[in-house]
Amino acid sequence: MQRSEAREIRGRILKILEINYPEGVSDRIISLTLNDINYAVNPGVLAGYLEYLAEKGYVENNEIDNHELNMQMRISKLTAKGKDLLEGNIDQDVGVSL
Repeated sequence: MQRSEAREIRGRILKILEINYPEGVSDRIISLTLNDINYAVNPGVLAGYLEYLAEKGYVENNEIDNHELNMQMRISKLTAKGKDLLEGNIDQDVGVSL
């Protein structure tokens, strides 16, 4: 994958999270939405993008474990800093294409 495509996907993820702000979105919904706009990413690659965005402070990631249903998922939510990035209130990040 090219670096420009990675930057674009990171920007798309932030925009997906903005729709549900201030609530979070599951990694499954993010993956399905990216797939719908022709960005097919496997779970490992998506996890890498979400971790990158979390390290930058743009998203918060939380793992949810439900032992009764034998289910695990990641919920990601846009932070105030991520919202500011999307709205242009802070300098653009070269690692995220908006």
